[in-house]
Amino acid sequence: MSHHDHHPCMLSETLQWLAPRPGKLIIDSTVGCGGHAVAILNNSAPTGKLIGIDQDAEMLARAEQRLAPYADRVSLFHANFTQLPEIMMRAGVEYADGILLDAGLARPQFIKPEYGIGFSGTTLDMRLDPSAGGMTAHELLNTADQRELRDILRSTQTGREARQIARAICSARQNRPIETSAELASIITQATGANRSKSKRQPASAMLAIRIHVNREIENLEEGLELMVKALRPESGRLITISYHSLEFRAMRRVLDQLERGHDVPPWLPEPSDSKPLIRRLFNKPLKPLPSEPRTCRSARLFAVEALPLPSSGQRVRGSGTPPRSEP
Repeated sequence: MSHHDHHPCMLSETLQWLAPRPGKLIIDSTVGCGGHAVAILNNSAPTGKLIGIDQDAEMLARAEQRLAPYADRVSLFHANFTQLPEIMMRAGVEYADGILLDAGLARPQFIKPEYGIGFSGTTLDMRLDPSAGGMTAHELLNTADQRELRDILRSTQTGREARQIARAICSARQNRPIETSAELASIITQATGANRSKSKRQPASAMLAIRIHVNREIENLEEGLELMVKALRPESGRLITISYHSLEFRAMRRVLDQLERGHDVPPWLPEPSDSKPLIRRLFNKPLKPLPSEPRTCRSARLFAVEALPLPSSGQRVRGSGTPPRSEP
């Protein structure tokens, strides 16, 4: 499949608020097929630079091929964005002028059977970076007890649905292991009666819960967002985030709200005297995609924030983890 088959969501809004310019350094923390990255490089020519990160080695290879004409301005890293401080140190930079976090998966990741993410998958891996180790979806679904499976599924299912699906999984594996995502999709559909109601929500949302758990997606998102904010150039650096489902959206909003307030005290309690906000919002409500965007982008929501000046001490609060000063 060509990388041109993947359409980057909310591209015009991303460019508007990220504002890439010549001489600026932009980090694409989920570079994927390189769609956003190409546009960023075109808008920052001839001297703008880009660091691209992706935990999926195959997506990174696609990006490398697509970004080959810009090779002298691009550095690519096979890593999770939670490794941002180490990546910036290796690249020899202290601050980024802009960072993009597009939390969605690329279309090839859904349709390639070996990934085991889509309904017709031939495996049950679901890990976005197998080289990092960790439990596969196959191991989880064939060994976890019913209560653990129910708790995992509860993140996207009603309590009743989570119980039904967990029970059906445990029952099915008594005969033989569940081997493929196609088998899993069938089990979920039968357990919830989606085949009778022709529900479009099932089995996608249940499989999403399993994928999120296997990849620690929400935990990584929360950790990565704070690292990204602290890596922005003070007073001018911008962070753009794009979410695609409610779990991502809530996690992004929660972390960004906390970093904008400069503390984690609930809003209904008095604000601490030592609060140190790190960012400000560029608009109050998240942006939604235009009607002209593809169906795969319809759930996207875009946040944009800008870094505030450093505190008077000249140091980021809570430690940024960024390396010694060295301009790109």
